[in-house]
Amino acid sequence: MKHCSVPLTLGVTIWLTVTGITVSAQQAQQLLAERERLDRTLWQAEELAQHYEQRFVQLWDELLRSDAKYQILKQFPLETLALGDADAVEVEFLDLGITHTRFGQPRRELATAEWQALLEQFERDGYVIDQTEWHHSRFEPPEGDRPARSEVSATIHAARAQPAHRVILQATLDVTWSLRVDAQDIPIPERIALSRLDLLGRHAPAAFEKVFEVERLGTRFPILPLLVYDLDGDGLSEIILGGRNLAIWNRGDGQFEAEAFLEDGTDRIFADAAILADFTNDGHVDFVGVDIERYPLLFEGDANGKFTKPGVRIADVTFEQPKSFTAGDADGDGDLDLFIANYKNAYEGGQMPTPYYDANDGYPAALLRNDGGGVFTDVTEAAGLVPKRNRRTYSSSFVDLDDDGDQDLLVVSDFAGFDMYLNDGHGRFTDVTDRFGENRHLFGMAHTFGDYDQDGALDFYVIGMSSTTARRLESLGIGPEDKPEHNALRAAMGYGNRMFLRRGNGYELASFNDDVARSGWSWGTSTFDFDNDGDRDIFVANGHLSGGSTADYCTTFWRHDIYTDDSQDDASRETMFQFVMSPLQDTAISWNGYEHKVLWMKMNGDGGEFTNVAYLFGVAFEYDGRAVVTEDLDGDGVVDLLVAEYKSGGGSGDDDDHRLHVYQNRLAEAGNWIGVRLDDAAGGFWTLGATITLESAAGTQVQRLVAGDSYSAQHSASAHFGLGEATAVGAVEVRWANGTVRRIERPEINQYLRITPPTDPN
Repeated sequence: MKHCSVPLTLGVTIWLTVTGITVSAQQAQQLLAERERLDRTLWQAEELAQHYEQRFVQLWDELLRSDAKYQILKQFPLETLALGDADAVEVEFLDLGITHTRFGQPRRELATAEWQALLEQFERDGYVIDQTEWHHSRFEPPEGDRPARSEVSATIHAARAQPAHRVILQATLDVTWSLRVDAQDIPIPERIALSRLDLLGRHAPAAFEKVFEVERLGTRFPILPLLVYDLDGDGLSEIILGGRNLAIWNRGDGQFEAEAFLEDGTDRIFADAAILADFTNDGHVDFVGVDIERYPLLFEGDANGKFTKPGVRIADVTFEQPKSFTAGDADGDGDLDLFIANYKNAYEGGQMPTPYYDANDGYPAALLRNDGGGVFTDVTEAAGLVPKRNRRTYSSSFVDLDDDGDQDLLVVSDFAGFDMYLNDGHGRFTDVTDRFGENRHLFGMAHTFGDYDQDGALDFYVIGMSSTTARRLESLGIGPEDKPEHNALRAAMGYGNRMFLRRGNGYELASFNDDVARSGWSWGTSTFDFDNDGDRDIFVANGHLSGGSTADYCTTFWRHDIYTDDSQDDASRETMFQFVMSPLQDTAISWNGYEHKVLWMKMNGDGGEFTNVAYLFGVAFEYDGRAVVTEDLDGDGVVDLLVAEYKSGGGSGDDDDHRLHVYQNRLAEAGNWIGVRLDDAAGGFWTLGATITLESAAGTQVQRLVAGDSYSAQHSASAHFGLGEATAVGAVEVRWANGTVRRIERPEINQYLRITPPTDPN
């Protein structure tokens, strides 16, 4: 078997000549030569794994490009397919008519003609293959007489129109490779055994239907942040696209009207992060964002939800790349303080986050104390937040994590995981992150809150990158000997998402965390009860950069990039990065591309655990996702879904495109419900920090209103509770952040309660 490639050093010489780049060219060639040497020695087994992987890369690419998916699958070179015995099939009936079929161990051997006949039968039954995924997660090189072996995770989504039936086929493929190769030198499998084969099905059409989308429309600025808020107080939330300075007014009956959001007469651009909250304590929501001059500006809102006054600089602190805003009364003085955190792009200038598992080398975050009158003071140092203020942060929230009545802080960062700080009630924070050990390590992208085990206590879910390459390298057991900690934390960093459940006075990793860990390269997330059955479901938007091929840059990242260990700019490294990433920048390859979105549904009939049912309900979109917000836009009692798409155009980035997709929830089987909408009111009764508790015969449900969760997004000031078949609730209680409580006994269900603070706090 031969495996040839153009030497990197020769390739970079040609590339440098063509592009005219001469700065530090010699040093860049030396760096590339060292990478090439390591690929021939240290990473030889991984290089071989990628060679075998080409069989499934080719298959996935062909399936993406062609409508003749059955023909492509039938032409896949394979001698024997092993399936579970038909007599060993187990069928479980789950919520909403979902069936879960588990097949037994692979004891039935099918020759080529036999498994092709199964595909033909599936096609005759009217099923159209919609989407697929193929991930090479484990590899054993050949040794002696033993052939090479692989483990491949496969997913197939298919649907039939009449009668309506949507299915998810998930399988673990144990591949035994032959010694044969095709004309392109790609290895051919000898035998594939389906060691795990599961079939999820539902006899119904998709429950979510797109009602409209918003494109970027030719501007080089993004549409994000995505903010949802009832600006005019009519009970229906508006959609605000901060990067576009666009407000999409919700007029009811499915009618929306777009106009400029800020009306100060200037072309304001707020990219990626901003927040809506009452910072002036007048009972009207204000808008704070960082403009292109890097200063935070406050735009005061009026009683009609309009922002007509010019923006006012609220602090002399500058922010290079703000990605997260959150607000809360951190010091307990009766007004909303503001925490703004930055990201810092890797690779730019030739630098990389260092170390890749605990980087604190980005642009500084700041805690801004609200002094009233639109004036804020940087109190980051006094608050005890300086040591880790240089995280490369994507999301953060003020939230009461220990139920002591004050606003604690959760910060989620790429190349670090998450940090948790407890508040002493006066704005001084204590770092308690270390009690989570390795469970805190991940490529942190976003977070969301919910009571996932239905014990009446608030839990949290942190999402990050789950990496097939990292799992494969772990199976091979290879890595540089002089980087033991880098190697030791590879499994944790590539593991994916973490769910932490409240236990006593702290949090612990959920026993079922494996069920919700591996959703892909996850960006935005939101907790909601999409079927109104009384438990919390989770939507996750995945996919980083999808290109012309599913060939993945991720393996380069794990072999070389994470070991760079230098966050200082370096011209030679920058040139080297530009060369190795040029296929990605030109969209020839992908980086965790074509990953489908995930809907973790809490299954009461499946041990109370979570199952990904996204395709069954029509939300397993293939585009690269970013921000996510869940909101009942039409007030019909079922929660809708908003997802921002990112599409890379390559090159300079001017062709990059953002789109907002809005999907209406039309699930016919949704249960009863009750909702709560809060209004900002003067005197410290803000929606942020409020806790809403529902008491019923089925138990207690709790939600907290926060900002900074999901990714580059903000949810509305409302809470929605599913009730299932219940026809009554005992009480709804609202506890504002200042400790004031309002309780409503036995409210009517299937409506939104509009709750205002009591006129007399006593």
